[in-house]
Formats: sequence, C-alpha cells, structure tokens
Amino acid sequence: MKTGTSMWKRKRTWVGVLGALALSLTLVAPWNPAPVSPSLTAVAHAGFFDDDLETFEEVLDLVAGNYVYAPDYKTLFEAGIQGMLARVPENTLTVSDVYSGKVLMKNDKRLSYRLNFNRNENMGALRSVYNFLAEQYKGELKKKDIEQAAIVGMMSSLDPYSLYMDQGEFERSMRDTEGQYGGVGMVITMQDLKLTVVRTLKNSPAERVGILPQDIIARVDGQVVQGMQINELAERLRGYPNTKVQMEVYRPSTDTAQQFTLTREIISIETVEYKNMGDGVGYFSIHSFSKQTNDQLQEMLKRALDEGVNAFIMDLRNNPGGLLSQSVKVASHFLNKGELIVYTRGRDRSDMQTYQALYKNTLTHLPLVVLLNRNSASASEIVAGSLKDSGKALILGENSYGKGSVQTIFRMSDGSGLRLTTSKYYTPSGIDINQHGITPEIIVEKDLPEKESVTREPKGRTPEPSEDTRNLATRLKETEVIDYLKEKGYTITDKTDPLVEFAKLVIRDTRHPSKSHALAKARELANDIHY
Repeated sequence: MKTGTSMWKRKRTWVGVLGALALSLTLVAPWNPAPVSPSLTAVAHAGFFDDDLETFEEVLDLVAGNYVYAPDYKTLFEAGIQGMLARVPENTLTVSDVYSGKVLMKNDKRLSYRLNFNRNENMGALRSVYNFLAEQYKGELKKKDIEQAAIVGMMSSLDPYSLYMDQGEFERSMRDTEGQYGGVGMVITMQDLKLTVVRTLKNSPAERVGILPQDIIARVDGQVVQGMQINELAERLRGYPNTKVQMEVYRPSTDTAQQFTLTREIISIETVEYKNMGDGVGYFSIHSFSKQTNDQLQEMLKRALDEGVNAFIMDLRNNPGGLLSQSVKVASHFLNKGELIVYTRGRDRSDMQTYQALYKNTLTHLPLVVLLNRNSASASEIVAGSLKDSGKALILGENSYGKGSVQTIFRMSDGSGLRLTTSKYYTPSGIDINQHGITPEIIVEKDLPEKESVTREPKGRTPEPSEDTRNLATRLKETEVIDYLKEKGYTITDKTDPLVEFAKLVIRDTRHPSKSHALAKARELANDIHY
C-alpha cells in the first residue's frame, strides 16, 4: 500500500532547505517481503537462526523485484563487497586478484571468493566475506556496520537517486516532507566545493543574525566543515528548538570572517511567495513542493484574484522538487479537469500510471508564463511540462535540469529505509525528462555572473533539448534583455530580475489565455530586442 509521495535527490547531490527539500519523484511504501521462490529457499534458510545480513537480503529482494532496470547480480555483489572492504582499517588487509576471483589475507588468515551472475552463489560469496571480516576484525568492526557498508556499496552501483537510509536518516527524511523542521533556516548548496548560503528563510534565525547569500560556511561549533557533504552540514545545524549553534562564515564581498551564534527553532517552510506587479500581473515563486505548498498557493491565488490580477507569472527557477501530489495539485489550477499531467512507466512497459488534473473551477482563462532555469528539477519539470504540452503556458528561461526518474521509499523491518528508482516519468506528449529536460519556447541564456548560483554535481551529461525543440526555440541573452529594458526606461538595480520583467512585458494587457498569443508577443519582443 502506497502511503504518500515525495521527491528526493541522492543526499550527496541534493540542494534544499537544509535537508527539508529533495530532488526526485518518490512513492512511499512499507516493505512487505514477497513470497520466497524455490530458487531463493537456500538463501532464506541461511539466515534462519540469526539476523546476520537479514536487512541486506531484504534490500536485495527489493532491488531484484522493483528496480527500474533488470538487476546485474555480479555488479551488485561486487559493489556490496567493495563497500565492506572499504570499512577495513587501512593497511590491515591484502586483496589480490587470482584467476576469476579474489583472495583476502589478514596475517595468516586467507579467504578466496569468486562472483558470477548467479544470485544465490554470489550471496554465498558475500556472506563468506562478511563472516571473514566480522571474525578478523572482532572488536574493531561491528557486524551491523559491516552489513550497512555492504548495503550502501550495493546501492552505489545503481543510479544516483537510489540509496539506503539507516533508521535515523529514514525518520528524518520522512519528517522533512512535512514542511517543518528544527533548524536555523538557510538554503545551502555546494558551490566550487564550498558550502555556500543561497538564501535565508524569512524571519528565520539565520536571517535575524545577518547571514547573507554567498556567505561560505567555514566552521560549525568549532569544527571545520571543509570536505563535508550538504547532508552532513545539515545534521550539524539541526537540533532541538531553543538550543544554540555557533557558525563561522567567510563573506567574499568583504573578505572577512564572521562569527554567529544562532538559536534553533521550528522552521515552517514558506514554499510560495507572491507579489502583485501591477498592470494586472501577479507573480508567484514556488521554492519547493512540500505538504504546505498547495495550501499556500491557493491562499495567494485567492488574494491575487481579489486584487484584480488577470495574468500570472509562475517562477520555478532553482526549485529542486518535492512531493508529486503537490506538483499535480499545483498544475491542476491551470488545466481543465481530467487533463493529463504526467505518466510513469516502470521496468515493464505495462507498468504505467497516469496523473490527471483534479479541479473543476480553474484558471485556464488567464494567461500564464512559467520561468525555468537549469536548476528547475523533478516536480518543477512535471508542472512546467504539463503546462507546456497542454498549450496553457509559455515557458521562458533556461533548459531545465532533467530529473525524470521515480523513486519508491520502502520501510525495512529494522526501521531503516530504502529509496529505490522504480520507474521513469514522461510529460503528456511523451518527452523523456531525463534525456531532454523541459525546453523553453523563449530561451534566455545567462551571460552574467549569477548572484545566487545553485549548482549540482554533474550527472555525467547535461540534458540536450530535442532537435525539434532546439530549432523552434527563440534565443536571447540576459544582457540583451537588460539593455532593452533600459531603452524602455526601466531603472536597473541589483534587485531587478530581467527575466521577470521580460515575462511581464509578454503577459501584460493580454486578453487571450492561449500560449500561441503569448508566444507571438514574446517573439515580437525578441525580434525588437535583436533589432
């Protein structure tokens, strides 16, 4: 039984509000072990009298039965054994290649093993390595730690979004989707290998003490954070409300180091910001998709309509994702009831699930522009892709990140959890988000240094727009837009967002909600800018 939905990104690569946000489409389900087939009987009996490797076998069953691609047992077990060997104290174990296998030696103790593509035989080999390490490093390594290392190693051989969480990590990940957490209220990212503040949340401890965007975090409670991953830093900054944490940050703008003492508190994540831009245009920025997002959006849409707004700009830039259910609800406000928003497909092509728009009374009669950049991912791409394909919205900005895999979260019998890629999702027209991302009709290329650069670890490639969409898109440079705004009498300051102002020019005074009218006007403006 699926109990909820959530979007995540592998913990070493995600960008979010100190762990509260994540970057992948996830379905949450309890782990109910499948019936054991005859071929697995020996494996099941091996752990009957003790719980050694029981969790490993649970995880293996899930990978074998649910992973989006058919399992490669040789690769899985090689990675699992390598994970265990990585926990061994340095220079205490010799690993040698012999024939088609390996030999482990510690002092006068020796173990040889060989892997192939047979699950049962490989399980026996992994168990022998596990027992060898547990015996040879008794008192140095705990059995549970060796087993967890095997699980983490095995999961590392899958895609970047699948991972194992121990009980503490799993409980925190479930809590974070609620849209509240105890902390200091900062969005952080890894920028040039430095843990950097992107922004502080409104009325948060971080904002009140004066922490600024682009501050580089150097120490937390006296400990140097260089080399830490974002999730590690997040855990250090979190804690019970009313407890204190000390931070040292380096501020590049003044070339100074500053000390701050912050008092933790419950942080309610404001995921939606609204502003009436005048001329009948309402602007709202969605930072993430948590359980609070749709409620916050509904309040702001009501306020905007009460103020006479008759056109909207939806800003999804730097939005890393969140809950699938929330992305469906957000898109539903701008689509006709029953219109397709997204569909998913698993290992078998018959394993397909569709999600349609939910509401009767929607805003399809009002013009809409959606803003994207290269850090708009997952849930953001679902919303933008559905609105683009339906013809309800014009997309401006940069090609999106390209995160289109679906994760299911399973609760294990020992309280730990597994986040496993189980399928991929597609826009209504069948666009593979992983391959192409969402390509705007009007591409505005960044050619100025970013004030708040949010970067991710590379996935090995950057999504490439399809040839058709690449050829159809109109291209502008950010500097061209700025120069055009100046010519039209705009006063450009550090707070001016040229893409938002360009979107307002496109959408204001528009009486037709269809994308074709907005696109024609946008291209007319683009031609004027180029001229």
